[in-house]
Amino acid sequence: MAKLSHEVIKSLYNVLAWYNRNRGAPSSPRILRLFTLWKSLHAVFINISEEGWRALRNMAKNLNIYARNEEEWLFLYALETYLNIVMRAIALSKIGASISDHGVFMNEIMSRRGIFEPNVFEWIFEAFTDKYLDQNVRIRLQSNIDLLLMVLYNIDMFQVSFDMFREVYQNILPREVRKSLGEFYTNEEIVKRVLDAAGFDANAVNSLYDMWRRGERDTLILDPACGSGSFLVSIIRRIFISFDKPPRDIVRFIEENVVGIDINPFAVEMAKLNMIMAIADEMQRLGGAYIPTRLRIYWADSLARVKRQNKLDYQAITIYMPSLTEIIGKESLTIPYIAGKDPMDIFDKVNRYAENRMDIEDLITREHLENIAQSVRELYKDLRDIHENGNSRIVEMIRNIIAVQSLVNRCSYVVGNPPWVRIHNISRSIVNYLRNNYEWLKSGSSYTPRFKKTKTPFLEQFDYSVAFFERGLEFLRDGGVLSYVITSKVIRASYAGKMREDLVKNHEILEIIDYSLYPVPLFQDAVNYPLIISLRKAPPTDENNTRSIVKVTVFNTVGNSMSFDVEQNMLPLYSETNYPDKMRSPWVLAPPKAINALKKIINNSYRLGDLYEVMMGVKTSLNSSYIGTISGCTSSNIVRLNLEGGSVAEVEEFLVYPIVRGEDIDPYGFDSKDYIIFTHDTESFKPLWDRDQREVLKTLGLLKRGVRIEASGGVLKYIVDAGANCIAYVQDSIKILQNKGYQVNFAKPCSVYMCLDVRNLSGDPVLMINIEVQSNKTCRLIYNVTGLRIPGAPRATDHFTKLFEELVNRDDYKDRGAVLPPWAIFRVSKEKFKEHRIAWQEMTMYIEAAYLPLYLNVAICSNNKENKKLLIPLQTTYFIVESNHSKALKLLIYMNSDLARSMIKMWAWTARGGYYRHTSYSMGILPLPRDLVDNKLWGFLEDLLKQQKENIDLNEIAKNKLEADMKKKMEKELMQSLGLDEEEYRELVEYGKWLNELGKAPETEEDTVEEEYAEE
Repeated sequence: MAKLSHEVIKSLYNVLAWYNRNRGAPSSPRILRLFTLWKSLHAVFINISEEGWRALRNMAKNLNIYARNEEEWLFLYALETYLNIVMRAIALSKIGASISDHGVFMNEIMSRRGIFEPNVFEWIFEAFTDKYLDQNVRIRLQSNIDLLLMVLYNIDMFQVSFDMFREVYQNILPREVRKSLGEFYTNEEIVKRVLDAAGFDANAVNSLYDMWRRGERDTLILDPACGSGSFLVSIIRRIFISFDKPPRDIVRFIEENVVGIDINPFAVEMAKLNMIMAIADEMQRLGGAYIPTRLRIYWADSLARVKRQNKLDYQAITIYMPSLTEIIGKESLTIPYIAGKDPMDIFDKVNRYAENRMDIEDLITREHLENIAQSVRELYKDLRDIHENGNSRIVEMIRNIIAVQSLVNRCSYVVGNPPWVRIHNISRSIVNYLRNNYEWLKSGSSYTPRFKKTKTPFLEQFDYSVAFFERGLEFLRDGGVLSYVITSKVIRASYAGKMREDLVKNHEILEIIDYSLYPVPLFQDAVNYPLIISLRKAPPTDENNTRSIVKVTVFNTVGNSMSFDVEQNMLPLYSETNYPDKMRSPWVLAPPKAINALKKIINNSYRLGDLYEVMMGVKTSLNSSYIGTISGCTSSNIVRLNLEGGSVAEVEEFLVYPIVRGEDIDPYGFDSKDYIIFTHDTESFKPLWDRDQREVLKTLGLLKRGVRIEASGGVLKYIVDAGANCIAYVQDSIKILQNKGYQVNFAKPCSVYMCLDVRNLSGDPVLMINIEVQSNKTCRLIYNVTGLRIPGAPRATDHFTKLFEELVNRDDYKDRGAVLPPWAIFRVSKEKFKEHRIAWQEMTMYIEAAYLPLYLNVAICSNNKENKKLLIPLQTTYFIVESNHSKALKLLIYMNSDLARSMIKMWAWTARGGYYRHTSYSMGILPLPRDLVDNKLWGFLEDLLKQQKENIDLNEIAKNKLEADMKKKMEKELMQSLGLDEEEYRELVEYGKWLNELGKAPETEEDTVEEEYAEE
């Protein structure tokens, strides 16, 4: 079967490649338009990783297909087309259709449009009969597909189940390819827990069935992002087993009430097949057969909006759909209609005229549409654009979106696993659409702690699943239940602030199950941190003002679970304080006693971020070229560094400094093994620039925002859009340069507009600058600059000049524009180099804090004598600065305390293996006892400090001088200052330890830690 599959895929690809090469053939435009539509939709529902493309290329190579660029997309299209053929063939066989060859297959599909809608993979129907297609290519396609259909026809389809098909599917495609297609099968245990959390049991099914039998129609069970249909299949199975003796109309009940939606046409076909197999399997078990008449699986965008408008003398439906922007240049399409008439009747007629390029004025006259003539013309134009751009299948999606709109306020249950996609993986037009159409994603909807000192920018990022959650609530009828498995980030991330606020205030949250620390991946081929949340579309309190109680279950890193009941209004961290946006703050999933203890602490504390600026260490964005180990020195104090990237750099000793990484920090200690080429002045901490070079570039207008910078070899290219008078722009800047005392010599010969040899007042060379002029609508200037140097460091200059292209392509460099020299390091400031720095590692199982001295005595060169050198913290190190050494010591001890470590886990973001991210956001929230801030706590520490005459090492004092009995005394004093009793303190501390300190979760090959949240 595998060999045959490969032959079919290869045949499909060869046909597509032929049409791509022979674009003048009659069928080529139509088939390539379907391909273009399919490809454009991929931007919405699939984000293919480089790993996925490599797997696809390898698969193609194994078939002797050497696909590159556009051909890679053709291969993926062929692959999905093959899978669509297999799925449809199995579905047809499962319902008793005899498919002996490609012609019968095509006719069966065309005659069952109630089940199989036209889709983007039906290009093969035209290829089957295209007499212009190369005869050998066409015959090969027909014979291979006939053979495939024959093999499938001879399989006993009654023995093919949903689970068996899943296994076949997984064996055909490598893991990376399935991952590329976005096909993650939801773990059956997760599906079960989601449905259980929704209360979708036998009683619920019987109640829905009785309502439906009485003629009520708000009985729908919807998965608005159904994918391959895992939830739909489980729902169908639950419906069948909910009756002692299933009623005769159970299939009709399922067909009318079990509904799925997905924007991925491939997923829609897969869901239909799985739904057919699930019903057929259950009917076979009961001794019956299943011939489907209607399946409510819609190829549509669940996030599309449909708004009805009443105009002066007519009505209109406006459809807002993200993918429309990619197709017709605007996100909406309006269907006008006359009161009392079906708007889809007008839509279908206008569409027929647009598709066939007929005169729309004829339709206006024939149907007496003069009152809405202008709106009809606009609709006609939009539909013409859709058809002429080869996107005719979008018309089917528009029809489906109208049908989906009829589900709003009608669903008794909305369940599923909506897509988790970070904002940086979504096209800009879709991001804008979501921001404009979903309240929870609009600007200002995020949670910001508004620290007085700590900065937490970039809080407006969001996840796609938030929009699906908001939309899911719209589909629910009053009293209906939503139950999703989504990213656990939503309970803590800043972007979900409005979502959390609305849920707590306006809905009855039923259950939350947190798997974010769970040791085993819960989705095949994917690493993630899921959360199940179920709620009822009803106020959170009853008529007696009784507060809703939420059942919470949390899994720890060894797979153990703990369940407890929490009052809904106690979920937000700051629900009982006066902090701004308190109902948007992170949710705390902990036992009630632990929550009460935490809130008592908050009421008796300040926030770290209000009193200190939490700072991140410096960032190179190219460690492989800046950081390494020392392998030796030359007699002239030139240091040889074995860099992380594998190369060796020789640089001046005065640029080499010791570093500390986050992973080098332990409680009350740190290690420093590696060194950095630190290209900044150690007094001003500004990047090292040659003063004359910087002044010349500034005078020429190149060191400002908006100037683009590129590099090629050792040449920097500053690109300036100078407007209409660019020649005058150049000449004026040269005059200013000369007035400042610089010599500007015009080098000859010169192959571009101008070649400048710039020298200082003494005649010493400063820079060589060749200026190109490019004219289009506006004038563009390109300044090719050579000779940039780090003052006093010719070896380091040589090293970084070879890296110009990589240096200017760093994201942080591009964000700053051309205002920095290419060798600049980021996040460098004078504030980060002061005593006393209390630092910790970003990614750890619990806080590990240490005092970082400002300087280390290290022997680099200088005849191996130790010299005092600045200690440079890297970006995985976070820290605060406290000038008072007594308070600094107390802060250090407090941060390493069991209490602080446990509290942070209540709101910090999690990563695989039970690790937490101790960033400026999460650490800024940390409560600091008022007595500690006022320096009244642990007064006996003053005596320890007095014993240190000089070279005070806070790590040594804290580590060696605090004995066990003293620690207990400090713990007791800390409890008293916070108003906690022993039981409250232990409840919070022990729960924090239970979460992730009982054992480390196993790691898998696929486990990766992604930078989910940008900071600073």
